[in-house]
Amino acid sequence: MTFRECFRALNRPGASVLLIVLLCGDLAFVVLHFASVLSPQLRNPLFNIECDRGYAEAFQYAKYSLILVSLVLTAWKNRVWRYVSWVLVLGYFLADDSLKLHEQLGALVAEKLDFIPPLGLRLQDFGELAVSASAGSLLLVAGVFAYRGGSADFKKTSKDLTLLILLLVFFGVVVDMVHSAIDMGRPIGLILEFVEGGGEMLSVSLLAWYSFLPIVRDGNANCYLCDFVRMTLKGRPA
Repeated sequence: MTFRECFRALNRPGASVLLIVLLCGDLAFVVLHFASVLSPQLRNPLFNIECDRGYAEAFQYAKYSLILVSLVLTAWKNRVWRYVSWVLVLGYFLADDSLKLHEQLGALVAEKLDFIPPLGLRLQDFGELAVSASAGSLLLVAGVFAYRGGSADFKKTSKDLTLLILLLVFFGVVVDMVHSAIDMGRPIGLILEFVEGGGEMLSVSLLAWYSFLPIVRDGNANCYLCDFVRMTLKGRPA
């Protein structure tokens, strides 16, 4: 399959329109965030991307809800109930984001730790990592169990979802840790805020788009996101 054929297979009108709408929403919230940070006249804590119960966070919750509904509908449409494993994974992400599970449980873990963290990190950071790693391990077991007995289509779709979740983890965990551990001044701090917040919003939008894609597609996919990325990296835009 050529690059163009693969792009065409992923470019379904309904899903593509959804992605454009979500990306426009992400961009609007990023602009509002920096307008609020840089302009005293427009300062409003609810505009801040990192604000609990802020406008951007509510938008993220809506996207997560769309992802869960899309996965359930995909499971029902294709009679592939192994997608429930992905409902559990993304459901945990929504619960963690809305209830701050890893922060609250991480604080309890940090109280039991007694050492000086390296790299400028806090004990709270190690507690949060421990909670996230534990939850991730449990979800991984369910995911591997579903993957091993799944069809070729389910396995490739699972690889694509994993790729997008790794992108989300990079922005939400790795960039966040760098931002917390290193004080590089206000200009660099603002850039890291943009990369972290904007990257998280982009990742969830891509997850919402990809989860919605099977609903508007007839049958199994002819090309998958991992295939598209592989062809792009190999430089095959033919």
